[in-house]
Amino acid sequence: MIIGKIMMIQNSSSKESVEYLISKKIMELKGNIKDYTLNRFIEEVGVSKTSMVRYLKNININKFSYFKNVMYEEYMHAEVDMKKMKKVIKNNFPHIQTQTFKKIMVCKRIVILGDGNRFALLLCQKALTYLGYPCEIPVYLGSEEEIIDQFHLKEDDLVIIVSLHETYDDFCTNRSVFYQNANYLDVKIKPKIGFIGVAPKDNHLYFNYNINQESFDKSMNELQVFFLNLVQYILYKNGI
Repeated sequence: MIIGKIMMIQNSSSKESVEYLISKKIMELKGNIKDYTLNRFIEEVGVSKTSMVRYLKNININKFSYFKNVMYEEYMHAEVDMKKMKKVIKNNFPHIQTQTFKKIMVCKRIVILGDGNRFALLLCQKALTYLGYPCEIPVYLGSEEEIIDQFHLKEDDLVIIVSLHETYDDFCTNRSVFYQNANYLDVKIKPKIGFIGVAPKDNHLYFNYNINQESFDKSMNELQVFFLNLVQYILYKNGI
């Protein structure tokens, strides 16, 4: 429950904000937060004790000692869940998925942008981060370029754009309705770009995964299954 709140704060906060910095550190530490004192934590994050107390109050927690114990327990439950999942994994992933998963696994960070359907992936965000693949699904009002620049994404990072009912080119073209001269992503340092939606025959992206267009429920189900299989594939290959 607490981890979900932390992810929501992280996803909805400006990358330079105190709330984001605290949330990111918590997610990075995982169960290791149990070894931290309040002073050590705020020193490493670079925030004041007042800011940390305010942060905890916003999630209805009064003391850091209680907070870190709750976080540790949640991560222990997550570890048990991952071990249970690993026991039932069968190595029968579709070939097209395994090829894509291998590409994702060599990337350092994952940022998921695109339409609102991506917010159905919050549980997978939690699992990927737990397994050592920092994943974020930011809430943003500006252009994708602004987010990419704000996150200081590099060539070994991955942006996954989810836009279930259009191609990547259509997605880029339609952006011009909101952003002038924004037909294609224009960033100083280009991360790898993967797209999940309607895949054309000409695939000029890092990966382009086609989603079933028969109905909305099937499209959403396939999106979620793709990411669930990604989590299982990482468990199958790397363990926990």
